[in-house]
Amino acid sequence: MSDISFLPIDFVNRMEQDLGPDFHAFLSSYEENKISALRFNPVKADSQAIKTMEPMLTGQVDWSPNGYYYDEATRPGLHPYHMAGLFYIQDASAQLPVEFLDPRPGDYCLDLCAAPGGKSTQIAGKLMGQGLLVSNEPMKNRAKILSENVERLGIVNAIVTSEYPDKLASKFHYYFDKIMVDAPCSGEGMFRKNHEAADEWSLENVTMCAARQGDILDNAYLMLIPGGRLCYSTCTFSKEEDEEAVAAFISRHPDMTLIKEKRLWPHEVKGEGHYVALLEKADDGSSDEIRANRPKAKLKAINKALLNDYLTFQKETLNISIEDNLLLINDLLYRLPEGCPDLSGLHIIRGGLFLGTIKKNRFEPSHALALALKDSEVKNTFNLSSGSKEANYYLKGQSLTGDVKDGWTLVLVDGYSIGWGKAVKGQIKNHFPKGLRLLG
Repeated sequence: MSDISFLPIDFVNRMEQDLGPDFHAFLSSYEENKISALRFNPVKADSQAIKTMEPMLTGQVDWSPNGYYYDEATRPGLHPYHMAGLFYIQDASAQLPVEFLDPRPGDYCLDLCAAPGGKSTQIAGKLMGQGLLVSNEPMKNRAKILSENVERLGIVNAIVTSEYPDKLASKFHYYFDKIMVDAPCSGEGMFRKNHEAADEWSLENVTMCAARQGDILDNAYLMLIPGGRLCYSTCTFSKEEDEEAVAAFISRHPDMTLIKEKRLWPHEVKGEGHYVALLEKADDGSSDEIRANRPKAKLKAINKALLNDYLTFQKETLNISIEDNLLLINDLLYRLPEGCPDLSGLHIIRGGLFLGTIKKNRFEPSHALALALKDSEVKNTFNLSSGSKEANYYLKGQSLTGDVKDGWTLVLVDGYSIGWGKAVKGQIKNHFPKGLRLLG
């Protein structure tokens, strides 16, 4: 048996009591290395992308159609496809809750405790650009990471907020078709993967987490449309935070029904510990009317003179028109998702798709816009092979040379958008963000 002295003794005693004859198999799982997985992003990735990455993959995740295990030695996080947003590195067990929730294109969805963005980006992949996703994270520093991941995966129909659940509940009463509550928890399921998490564990913390989870669920209830579904998940083994938390929630809200629940144990599956429960609110017949009358943001018309530089960029650079639902905040231009709600009074980290910055006599497109575009939507493109030294040069911030017309150029890797360049006489100036560039 490997050293398990990092496990709190109260945790070990409780698990022995709860698991009975399965306890030794559970404890033996701590001898094993963590199993790494990723999830392909259907917004950008296709079967060819999966085929290209096959040498890194070791098998498919049973419960996740886009989930695959990978050999950690291959370090896929350094692959250009990761920078291009074709996949998200995510534990296999953590991919189950969104499969339970089963968002469909056109749904209005809320991810209430969303950072760092695994479940939000998975929801967005199910929506395929149709409907609305509000991804919320109360902690501002974590909300920024969430926003960066939403951007990287080329998601255009998401709003990223940073509010506590009660503030959102006061704004979105009976509003969402599907709600994901991946609740802050005592993190017991992560002990094998992260020994430091065990240092913060205590029986008192478990009780405190359960109380907080109850408050979060009660606020989620207020935002769920009649007939809507809520998925509750944790990465802990504590019944107090899992089955008992769900039972207490239903007792407070008897119009909620438990549809199904599942535990993933590290000694039974290829993944870390997770608990998932799917619940449904009774439909009182009002859901169609509520959907038809959802309040929407009232956008002020933008002075055309302020948009001239953007419209010039669009005409010279794009094969598509992006002129609806535009919002200008100072010199920053956004496109809000179709059916976007009124966001006044909320702390917004990302208001839909950030198009770019209107500067003096020019428009500078954003990295977010590049990642959201397809090659067919841009006049000027420059394609790099994922295994080429030129792709590596680009990700390090170096300029490129090539036969390309002057102007803004969408840089591609194997045909997938990865960032901007600006061509002048065969030289392509690098506009890949400095903070994302590879070192060395």
